[in-house]
Amino acid sequence: MKEKFIDEIKDTIRQSTNWVKLEVEYAKFTVAEKFTLLMGSLIIGAVCLLMGLVVIIMLAFAGVELFKMILPPVLAYCSMAGVMCVMLLIIYLLRRPLLLNPIAKFITCLFFNKKED
Repeated sequence: MKEKFIDEIKDTIRQSTNWVKLEVEYAKFTVAEKFTLLMGSLIIGAVCLLMGLVVIIMLAFAGVELFKMILPPVLAYCSMAGVMCVMLLIIYLLRRPLLLNPIAKFITCLFFNKKED
């Protein structure tokens, strides 16, 4: 009876260590998956940011050409710089709802498996 009990304890310990190993492997795969999703999102975000900057530069030059029709070139460039500063100020003032909240929501959903609304 005592040997049967000891064999059951050994079997339980063996199964427990196997279960812990499987949980560690699952955690590794989960971390790798979430890291891959995060890095992919960062790369896509960086590419979109660079392309968006090119578009903004082109629109700024188009705005300068538009201002050149009614202003001297120096004032056209200064006016476009003023418009860009106002846009930068608006983005800075709205940084929490435009940038920080969506990024925090994405990372929270990614790491804590919460479903998006």
